Amino acid sequence: MWIKEYKMKTYKYILFILSIIIISCQKDIDIDVPDAEIKIVIEGAIETGQYPYVIVTKNQGYFDPVDTNSLSDMMVLDAVITVSDGVTIDSLKIEPNFFTVPPYRYVGSKIIGKEGSVYNLKVKVNGKVYESTTTIPKIVPLDSIKYTYQSPNDTFGMLWAYGQDPPELGNFYRVYTKTFGKDYVFVHANFSLGDDKLANGQYIENGIIRGKDPARPPEDYETKDNEPPYWAFLRGETVAVKFCSIDVISYDYWKTAEQQASNNGNPFAAPTTIKTNITGNALGVWTGYGVYLDTVTITNDIIIEF
Repeated sequence: MWIKEYKMKTYKYILFILSIIIISCQKDIDIDVPDAEIKIVIEGAIETGQYPYVIVTKNQGYFDPVDTNSLSDMMVLDAVITVSDGVTIDSLKIEPNFFTVPPYRYVGSKIIGKEGSVYNLKVKVNGKVYESTTTIPKIVPLDSIKYTYQSPNDTFGMLWAYGQDPPELGNFYRVYTKTFGKDYVFVHANFSLGDDKLANGQYIENGIIRGKDPARPPEDYETKDNEPPYWAFLRGETVAVKFCSIDVISYDYWKTAEQQASNNGNPFAAPTTIKTNITGNALGVWTGYGVYLDTVTITNDIIIEF
């Protein structure tokens, strides 16, 4: 017995000495993180039946705090923006929009989006010019929307959209929803994108969950005890579903942006370079949306379409 106690004391003594050595060998390491290169960020869109809109900001460093002052520094309120369809030039005007971050955007008043049309964007900021071109693809309608519970004992679930993919290869989609009484704007979940690489010309189905509105505080989307998760749709809710056709360049942008958002905070994830279709060393995207819109009310397991 005494031999065992002696060994335990010896082990403790050795561990004590090792801990002193390790502590004494520690060295403070200062890492100089270079300042982020300030770039213009342009996020714009034109949908079928709608005027174009563009949000212009400046990026900030990854470790920079996000507060009122930093948000003010990001704003670009003096951009000169035009959109052309080859015939008409539409000069966009800045106006407040409290459902976006930052709370403004530039909006057109002459050009309304049409499927199959090409739109050229030009943005001038501090003497520099940034340009892009996008196309509104052909609208792909949905045949139906269904609702399924998460499990037989749950009172919440998700939507399923069904439709026929066109016979031509190279169709790309993005899905938004707006739950009345909950969402101020159309929102999208991560992984809201789809393509027809594996389902070209086939009858497709797409699962839909509710996304997050970036203009709302994060606590609005915290799942509380004994309550359904934020991403779920509930019996009795009315939901607008916006099923969008987009071009491949816009798809690549949103795909890489979603990948980066999913990897945020994961030190083992491979770095993702977000693609862009904006020239002039800017960030962002100019997207044309061919929109099919449907509104449904969830009544038990039945969808009532408007």
